Amino acid sequence: MGADDDSTLEAEPRGDAHGGDDAAQVGSPSAETLEAEPPEPEIPRKVALPWRRMVLGIFLGLLAGVVVILIVNPHVAEDIEAATLATRQPWYLFFAFLSLLVLLVADSWSLVLLVRVIRPEVSRKKTLGVALEAHLVGGATSFGGLEIPYQVFVLYRIGLRPSESMSAVLVKGVIHTTVLVLVALAAFMPFASSPITPLQRWIVLGIIGAMLFAWVVGYFWLRRPLGLSLLPERIRTRLDGFIEAMAVFRHAGWRVMVQLVALQLVYWVAMFAIIPLVLHALGWRGPIMPIMTGQAVLQVLMPLSPLPGGAGVAEFGYLELIGPNAPERIRVASLILWRVFTWLIPMAIGAVALGMRTAGYGGRLRRRR
Repeated sequence: MGADDDSTLEAEPRGDAHGGDDAAQVGSPSAETLEAEPPEPEIPRKVALPWRRMVLGIFLGLLAGVVVILIVNPHVAEDIEAATLATRQPWYLFFAFLSLLVLLVADSWSLVLLVRVIRPEVSRKKTLGVALEAHLVGGATSFGGLEIPYQVFVLYRIGLRPSESMSAVLVKGVIHTTVLVLVALAAFMPFASSPITPLQRWIVLGIIGAMLFAWVVGYFWLRRPLGLSLLPERIRTRLDGFIEAMAVFRHAGWRVMVQLVALQLVYWVAMFAIIPLVLHALGWRGPIMPIMTGQAVLQVLMPLSPLPGGAGVAEFGYLELIGPNAPERIRVASLILWRVFTWLIPMAIGAVALGMRTAGYGGRLRRRR
């Protein structure tokens, strides 16, 4: 798939997605149940990834990062040379890479857990691939704009109904963000030695407050028939299917939610371990708590960037929140390595996962012909 052509993914026939029309499906609803279920929202049979825009977005993100670095520290050549110091203690970089793999697996397995609550027959391997591909799509588009619809479409393609796909993706996102918010709140504790300024403190509180307000209003709105009745019929139809699928998660029991929260905790622990390991590879030895709280605040601020990967905000925020806790000579070097680990490598892994899946899909189409 070249960067100059929009690649199109086509949905498989629904019978094939479940292993054939004659295959028995686990938990398949009866005819009476189907009649009572709300109509499903339509999902297009094809979706095109805007490769040109994605490549341009990555380029603009890299450019924004370089501009921020040049503004803060124009001696970028010396900083890049300082990054090679990490090769003197490569074990720390090796452990940083292991942390990256751990967080990718924890994030992907969260989606697998939710999907198999709804459809136990759906392939774990395919669901893992969807989660990995999302790192490419989210990292290459502004505000991660295509990440959620892309996952919803591909999950539909491998066997879920549209409302089930949407529910799995959104529940995972809510738990993911909730755990981060709780960690970010630790930055306001006296023991945290938080590096944030009063302005940054108010910004973070504003973001957290807006999230909490949206979750509370959304929860009570969906639980009240009056609230649903005020919505247009097209939106209400989509929400009916979503609410129905959410009920499946509630009936799954507390163990599923505990497992999901635990996986997201593993994700954030692994994510927050990368910067200290990178700094150790560069010779830094210092207190961990300011680095951890600075990272939590940084992760809350990064989505404010209009560029892919939180570019611009990520670099500036890193130098403001993490940089003061490290020697000046390794600040930019550690920033470069951190962006490679948390942005560029996940996108590369997502591209490999997408390539493997589309290659396999193309092979199946040729065999059918």
